[in-house]
Amino acid sequence: MQRPNILRTCALVVGVLLIAGAFLTAFWITPTYVARLPDDVDVQRPLAGTFKTLLDGQALAQGSLATALKHDVPLTIDRQVKVLKTAENTALVSDARTTSAAGTKVEQTTWQYAVDRRSLEPSSHHPSNWSVVDAHGLTISFPFGAQKKTYTGWVPETATTTPVTYTRAEQRSGLQTYVYQASVTATRITDSQVLAGLPKALPQNLLKLLVEFGPLTPDQQQKLTALLPALGDPAPLSYTLQGSDTFWVEPETGAVLDIQRSQQRIAAVTAPDGSLVPLLPVIDADYRQTPAAVSDAVSDAKDGRDAIQLAGTTLPIIAGILGALLILGALFIPRRRRPESAPPEDVSPEGGDSGAVQE
Repeated sequence: MQRPNILRTCALVVGVLLIAGAFLTAFWITPTYVARLPDDVDVQRPLAGTFKTLLDGQALAQGSLATALKHDVPLTIDRQVKVLKTAENTALVSDARTTSAAGTKVEQTTWQYAVDRRSLEPSSHHPSNWSVVDAHGLTISFPFGAQKKTYTGWVPETATTTPVTYTRAEQRSGLQTYVYQASVTATRITDSQVLAGLPKALPQNLLKLLVEFGPLTPDQQQKLTALLPALGDPAPLSYTLQGSDTFWVEPETGAVLDIQRSQQRIAAVTAPDGSLVPLLPVIDADYRQTPAAVSDAVSDAKDGRDAIQLAGTTLPIIAGILGALLILGALFIPRRRRPESAPPEDVSPEGGDSGAVQE
């Protein structure tokens, strides 16, 4: 084969490979290996706010309800989300939180989840030796490619779910975000870690004080008064949680840039029919991510978004254009034709004129 034909063939082959590589990078490599939860995630996202009401368990144990209820106490939450292990497209993720009131630890929880590394939804395809919460819905973050729709969110304190609804798009620290909101109506707290930090019972004398001076409605006072003889001394307590959350999410990476949360935990006693009679709030808190946490989240989201755009858009476009140019160029490389064979010469008899007739 002649040189022009070799160049033409090579250009066609390389062009086709570049275009095929562009499609593979954009539609398979990026979604499968780039736009997913990395295996080295270890981020801290502290939150800060105020305990508008906080029940001091130690003061309560001494029988002083007046001094046990504190107000306007500084609140901090140290939150760490870490990928512990991965198995193909599933990650074992730890969500650890330490809550403090004016520097004193009041609660510590750790939940482990098995999640799909792209959708962030719980995954059942994980090794059997992983110890995980049987969760439903989103737990640690939002999915890559978050959409303008309602998701299902997991509430670990109550082991229930709640709708997480898209409300609007909004600029946040220079990034376009989707804003989602969720609310939890009064639901019984079931998590053992949370319950471990709350008083398990109240003596009858404090319950009687609540009837007379507590923040109860007349209907609640009447119910509690009727229940007192059957509750025992001390009376066992149950707790409910209610509140609302707002999330600012960078949609391409699903990174949560900021969280604003309002949460109340209400102590209650159980009536004979199984219903809960609320007594008083043991926690009423408002908090959100610290400015430093927001800044770190924005930086991580930008890095993740840039990596996804580079692998999923920029490189495929460049490869596709180069591939198309090579193919077009190959079409204009002239083929070198083989030399044509010379026509056979006219052979005449020796000594004669090939064009004359002998007489």
